[in-house]
Amino acid sequence: PGYNDTKIRPWNNHNTKPRMDGEYYKTMLHAASSASNKYVSITSYNEWGEGTQIESAKDKLAGFMDYSPHQPNYYLEITKTWVDSIAAMPETC
Repeated sequence: PGYNDTKIRPWNNHNTKPRMDGEYYKTMLHAASSASNKYVSITSYNEWGEGTQIESAKDKLAGFMDYSPHQPNYYLEITKTWVDSIAAMPETC
């Protein structure tokens, strides 16, 4: 969904990947589904310190981001839409 661990690793700004309002995450999901892989794993759910969380986010907490102007479940909805689209695809061997 993005990456920003500068709150816990201030020297690591060069690795920051902006969320771009969900577009970075959508692009990465599309790339994963376009690859020739049989499985895709989303390994980050609640990594708030790295800014990679996709769980619900209601309010800014201790300086961490929320998903404004979107709803708290914004990234979970993106994930569900992507999973539904993959499930609808014909299975290949």
